[in-house]
Amino acid sequence: MTNRKKLIIFTRYPEPGITKTRLIGALGARGAAELHRLMTERVVAAARALNASTGIGMEIRFAGGDISKMRQWLGNDMAYAGQIGPDLGERMDNAFKDGFDQGCDRIVLAGSDCPGLTADILEAAFSALDHHPVVLGPAADGGYYLIGLRQRLSRVFKEISWGTGKVLEETLNVLSSLDVSCARVDRLNDVDTPEDLHIWESAQKVRNRHSDRISVIIPALNESARIQAAIQSARKGHPLEVIVVDGGSRDETVHLASKAGAIVIHVPRGRAVQMNAGAGISRGRHLLFLHADTRLPDGYPAHICNILNDPAAAGGAFRFGIARPFPGRGLVEWMTNFRAHHLQMPYGDQAIFVRRRNFFEMGGYNPMPIMEDYDFIRRLRQKGRIVIADAAALTSGRRWLELGVLRTTLINQLVIAGYHCGVAPEKLAVFYANA
Repeated sequence: MTNRKKLIIFTRYPEPGITKTRLIGALGARGAAELHRLMTERVVAAARALNASTGIGMEIRFAGGDISKMRQWLGNDMAYAGQIGPDLGERMDNAFKDGFDQGCDRIVLAGSDCPGLTADILEAAFSALDHHPVVLGPAADGGYYLIGLRQRLSRVFKEISWGTGKVLEETLNVLSSLDVSCARVDRLNDVDTPEDLHIWESAQKVRNRHSDRISVIIPALNESARIQAAIQSARKGHPLEVIVVDGGSRDETVHLASKAGAIVIHVPRGRAVQMNAGAGISRGRHLLFLHADTRLPDGYPAHICNILNDPAAAGGAFRFGIARPFPGRGLVEWMTNFRAHHLQMPYGDQAIFVRRRNFFEMGGYNPMPIMEDYDFIRRLRQKGRIVIADAAALTSGRRWLELGVLRTTLINQLVIAGYHCGVAPEKLAVFYANA
C-alpha cells in the first residue's frame, strides 16, 4: 500500500421507502431517496477532490443494494464493501478493523448527511491525526459526522446512545476515561428530519448561484462506458444545460446520454467540429468543454464564474488529476500542472472553459483532427490570462495506462514539436493514432 491513509464513507443505496425514512412525510419516499442520493454524491465529490490532491484511498461502506448497483451509481474509482454489524457502532468498528488489518495507519470515516462537508475539512481531519490519536467532526444535533483514528479503539463504539443528541458527549467521555486526546474539525449541520431541510436548501442556493450561466459541452464517440459518469459529474453542479455532441457512435453512447438527461445532437466525427456544434446550440454565458473520460470537481460552477468574473482572465481550466493510480502518475500530474500554471497551456482533459463572447469572437475551435485544444488555448491567450482553478478535474489516464508514462510523454511531445514545425495536422493525427 503506497498510501497508508484511507477515507471511508458510510452511506446507503438510495432505495425509496427504505432510505431517509424520517423525511418521507415531507418529501415522499422517492423524494427522500433522491435527497439522500444527492447528498451522498456531494460527499463523494469531496472525497474525489481529496484523492486528487493527496492520493488518499477511498472506500464506500454501504447498506442496501449490492456492489454492482453501488458501482453503477458512484463509479469504479474506489473500493466498496458492505456494512457489517447489528448497530452503527459495530458497523463503524468493523470498518476500522478491516482498514487497519489492510495496513492503514490513518483512517477517517465520514457520513453522507452533511452538505457542508468539503475536501478541505477531510484533509484537516487527516492532518489532525498527525498530532492526535482521534479526530471528531461534531454535528449540530449532538452527534458526529466524522471520526478518524490512528489505531483501532473499539471502546468508543460501545454503549453509545446512537441516534440521540448524546452521541458526541458520550464518545468524549469514553475517550477521557481512556486518557486519549481528541482533535476536532468544523462543526456542521446534518440533514435527518424535515426541520433540517433548510440546511440542504441553503447549501444548494450557494452552489447554484452561478450554475445557470454555464453550458457543459461533451464531444463523444463510442463512449458508452464513460458517458453517464461524465454527465453525472456535470449535472451535480446544476448547469444551465449539458450537451452531448455525438460523432457517429456505434455503441450505446447516444441512448445512455439521453437517459442521463443530456441534450444530444449528431454531427460528423471530429472533436473540434463536435465542440463547435455544441457551442452553436448552447445558451450559457460561459462554455465548459468536458471530455467524456474526465470528471469535474465538486462546486465547479463557482470556480468558473469566479475566474471569468475577472476581466483580465480570458478563460481557464481545472488542475489536472488522473483518477487511476499507476507508476509515474504523480510525475505526469506535476509536469502537466507546471505547464498549465506557468505556461498557461492547459489541455482539453483539464476541462477548458471560456466566456461565450470570447469563444465566438475567436471563431471557436479550428477544425483540426488533432491539437485543437492546444491551438485554441494559444489563440485564447491573446485575449488575456488563462487561469487554472484550484480544484482538480480527474481524467481516466487511459493512454498512460495503455502505453506507459515514457512512451505517452514522448508521443505527446513529438506531436507538439511537429505542430510548431508546421507538420500538417492530418499527418500528426495519423502518427498519434498509430504510435
